[in-house]
Amino acid sequence: MTRARDLDLILELLKREFSGRYRGSFGGLAWSFAQPIFLLAVYTVAFGVILKTRWGLSGETADYALLLFAGLIVFNAVAECLAKAPMLVAGSPNFVKKVVFPLEILAWVMALTTLAHALVGVAVWFLGYFLFRGVPPWTAVFFPLVLACLFPLLLGVGWLLSALGVFARDIGQLTVMLSHALLFLTPIFYSLDAAPAVLHGVLLANPLTFIVEQLRQVLFFGNFPSLRGLAVYFGCASVFAWLSWRAFRHLRPRFADLV
Repeated sequence: MTRARDLDLILELLKREFSGRYRGSFGGLAWSFAQPIFLLAVYTVAFGVILKTRWGLSGETADYALLLFAGLIVFNAVAECLAKAPMLVAGSPNFVKKVVFPLEILAWVMALTTLAHALVGVAVWFLGYFLFRGVPPWTAVFFPLVLACLFPLLLGVGWLLSALGVFARDIGQLTVMLSHALLFLTPIFYSLDAAPAVLHGVLLANPLTFIVEQLRQVLFFGNFPSLRGLAVYFGCASVFAWLSWRAFRHLRPRFADLV
């Protein structure tokens, strides 16, 4: 799906993405940490303090905040891809028309950048856990494995939506609606057990649910991850990424006429 000679270009675009993201701001890279901390504080006050939402295993607001934030790490990664992907190609006409450029790598850059932001979120989560509860469980070392299984899904979303976004600019509007739906149809603010039994099938069919649950298991509950489940998930996500790449390659010859 990508060639070795494109790796240098991917790395260069990643550097440009990170250096340009906060260029001219006083906070610089610190905003990468400030934003997730701010969101965590807002959601914790709204749901944990005002609405007094609890997870069931504990009455502690700190526990709820940590479990909530673990879910947000996964959701924010997918939501960022859903927001950016429709304009990856449509918003880069120079790459399409004026230069010979491997457009497929734009999805790689987006997915890797999103994963880096997720790692920042995990670092913030570790800091919060240390402040509220002490040393995290040893199973937290498996969090890279869980996030790695999410990567093919992010890549597939990038290829599929960036190709469709060239043909229909309304894709961006649809992904905004989808993000809002996923926020509440993923067990982020509540546990899977707390949801009505009639909705369990819908929640389990959500591709975010399994990763959210696995990340919580290794980070907070101290449980070993489901290796078989992660293997199946990674395989299915990889098939989705491959099909999305094939669709991207099939539609690419028409990009120049539409951008």
